[in-house]
Amino acid sequence: MPSRGACGLLTLFAAIAALLQLPTAHAIDAKCSACVAVATQLQSALEAERPRNHLDMRGRLDSKGVRYGKLIDYKVSELRFVELLETLCDDVGEKFGLDASLGAWTAGAKSAGKLAERKALRKELEGYCHRLVEAQEDALQEALYAGVLENESVEELMCRAYAPRDCEGEPDARNAERDGETVRSANGDL
Repeated sequence: MPSRGACGLLTLFAAIAALLQLPTAHAIDAKCSACVAVATQLQSALEAERPRNHLDMRGRLDSKGVRYGKLIDYKVSELRFVELLETLCDDVGEKFGLDASLGAWTAGAKSAGKLAERKALRKELEGYCHRLVEAQEDALQEALYAGVLENESVEELMCRAYAPRDCEGEPDARNAERDGETVRSANGDL
């Protein structure tokens, strides 16, 4: 008969083995429309931006009163990138909901269900947004600095170029019919 310590150790190993078998990825319904929702919100944030002055980092003076340091253009500053992404996922969670009849995340839609279910769906979309932005952070930053995000569709870059698996088999947004603020998609799992 095994000792108490051995039984405890076996229980610990069984618990660890059970945890290792849990799925590591979190699934989200209608992944393509969720990606489009994130891209739409980022596009709105870019359009709502006001012109800003350059960042003056010349805080040091020499003995003659000449300023030393850098003058950074706001358009290519890390501050701009951080400010754009700072509230992006919270805004996506507030402005988009899962429309059960379409099976897609749509602007202004209220997710069906009780309050707890709606909160869970909102957190699901916000979590997806955080994962998507984290995975694409470097590419988005380079595109912003190069001016590509202002000139091209953010949706095309985020959902087709940087995350093609999320919209695999989906029609291209330029060829698909759009219904006002509705973001259409078939559902997909992670």
